[in-house]
Amino acid sequence: MTSRRLSELTETQIEQALQGEGLGLVVASFHGLVQCNAGLLSSPLHLLYTDYLADTSPVGFYDFRINLKKFRSAPWKPWQVKFDWEGSSPFPALPLAHAHPLFEWGLNWCVATASGAHTVIHSAVVERDGLALVLPGSPGSGKSTLCAALALTDWRLLSDELTIISQVDGKVQPVPRPISLKNQSIDIIKAFVPSAELTPPVVATHKGAIAYARPPRSAVQASHMAVPVGYVVFPKFVPGAQLDFEPLTRAEALTELMENTFNVGLLGAEGFASLARAIANAKCYAVEYGDLVSIVNWVNTTCRPSA
Repeated sequence: MTSRRLSELTETQIEQALQGEGLGLVVASFHGLVQCNAGLLSSPLHLLYTDYLADTSPVGFYDFRINLKKFRSAPWKPWQVKFDWEGSSPFPALPLAHAHPLFEWGLNWCVATASGAHTVIHSAVVERDGLALVLPGSPGSGKSTLCAALALTDWRLLSDELTIISQVDGKVQPVPRPISLKNQSIDIIKAFVPSAELTPPVVATHKGAIAYARPPRSAVQASHMAVPVGYVVFPKFVPGAQLDFEPLTRAEALTELMENTFNVGLLGAEGFASLARAIANAKCYAVEYGDLVSIVNWVNTTCRPSA
């Protein structure tokens, strides 16, 4: 397999690969093969994955092979797109215009599934000064907006969706990918980081309007650099609230993390123990806030070795 930066390919070349034998895409330690006949994936890939390695003549082993197929159930029905992962479809079919979000959601699912030997937490995660900041949170907590604000300024993006913790050494394995932004978060990040490169919003998805921010080149280039967990912060966005935080014991943080972990039950007692070891030296907090500036300032002040 001969790979080159996706930036060296034109959108036409990407589209031809997607419509043909597939586009080989290297995402951190994962190699995927992507096919798509929807005609709506080459442009966002060209923008968002420009610093990733890709191959238009795929051969050999891939961690996952995925195919986005457009179809309609009857000639008078609207076109739809479905996500196929080696013969199975873990997602329902969606309107054709939602092909790119479906690809990103599907790739998250593939990475999580292929990481079965490690602990996988539904959480954003960034790094600074050699320590990872884990940001778990339920929908609406603001974790992706906060992740984008940090990753597009002073922190290194490790992932906006999945914190993968090695069972071997307890370090976070980076999988930097485009950062998902929803609804009002899109304009918030545009204002906070005017230089951010975002895709045009895809509207009327089941999550509302969705746009994706291109990950910094430095994060993609450093995707081999695993780091230990230094901080665990549970953010909670409450409109109009003054910032308030509470230190958590590691036992309290571990209990909360278990609620956000995909596969710790499958890993059994060793999965629980490895997660506990991974946060053994971490500082843990719950933070309520009402605006992005206040939480970013708090993180930059609190989550640093000298704090």
